[in-house]
Amino acid sequence: MNTNNNVYLGEWYQKEADLNRQLVVSFFPSDNSVELVDLKTRKTFLRRTKIEELCENDFFIGAKLLIFGKQINILDYGDVKTRDKKADEQLSFGMIKAEALLHIGEILTKIHGTGLGVRRLAMLRIDDNYSSMLKSVRSEASSLNYLMDCIPSQSFLALEIIGNNAYNRYRELCGPESVSEAKQCAPNSFRGLYGSDVYCSRSADDAANESRFIFLNNDIKLVLRSSAVYTNSTLCIVKPHAVREGKTGEIISEILRKKFTITAMKMLRFERPNCEEFLEVYKGVVPEYESMVMQMISGDCVALEITNKYDDTRSTYQSYRDFCGPICPEVAKLTRPQTLRALFGKNKVMNAVHCTDLEEDTTLELEYVFKFLN
Repeated sequence: MNTNNNVYLGEWYQKEADLNRQLVVSFFPSDNSVELVDLKTRKTFLRRTKIEELCENDFFIGAKLLIFGKQINILDYGDVKTRDKKADEQLSFGMIKAEALLHIGEILTKIHGTGLGVRRLAMLRIDDNYSSMLKSVRSEASSLNYLMDCIPSQSFLALEIIGNNAYNRYRELCGPESVSEAKQCAPNSFRGLYGSDVYCSRSADDAANESRFIFLNNDIKLVLRSSAVYTNSTLCIVKPHAVREGKTGEIISEILRKKFTITAMKMLRFERPNCEEFLEVYKGVVPEYESMVMQMISGDCVALEITNKYDDTRSTYQSYRDFCGPICPEVAKLTRPQTLRALFGKNKVMNAVHCTDLEEDTTLELEYVFKFLN
């Protein structure tokens, strides 16, 4: 028996039979392989098979995994060993504000470079119509008071970070709370580089509470809204393969280097019906349509709203579409080697980024992603 696997209980909705199949999901980190066993019959549903798109950070309670076209929902740990192992996995919580937003790319790249993952991400702003509701959170005993003091009036990026000892490792990346101390003792830390515009919770317990408050509290969703502006803007979606490979930060850095402004951001996962609706314009037109759908639903995406404040002569849509490059990365590498798809793409389906193809669809796509998809 292999003792290095992680075991979970999962569920797959089998549409043809209209039933939920309970599965034992085993993941083997040594070679990124997965084995599925039917919990009821104990028959092997999928023999141990390597799936390069999956990594250990993809497995957590509540995760939705695409395994050979089947969406498996992770419900619980499957054995004591995995539960104990994952007890070392922590959440950390961070906010990126003000001038530090110009360095989101470098920050995300450094987080990934330490082996940590980002489970949730959203650029938010306070809705003036509901801002008074924040006062109801405050009390002498509330552990959220410090967070409330640090939420800016302008847009900010909230991050839920996961991994072994995630709180201490992210805190080390941030550096000392005193900016002057950080600049002197840890000049390459986030606070040493970007000052007080990088937030870190004061304890691991606070981090878990703050992340839950920002990302899972339904009441706060009235107060903190997407920062999308929907004016002279266009949509970029970093595709799952690029997110999984830790390329999100590098892609964002390239976008900012081209003087685009990122006005909204969120991490999301497409369900198949949503994705088919979103990509419907390609159905029956592009031979790779089915593969495009499968790629987009295979994991987390990062959606960006992009504006171009520095060029009044061209629309943001056209400027960003040109910067994406040809749909085929091989063609892009030959003809336009500095475009995003030339730099980060692999093939027509795994070409790193989605951009809106028709200018009249830009607002529709932005609203679909930032207003209607959770």
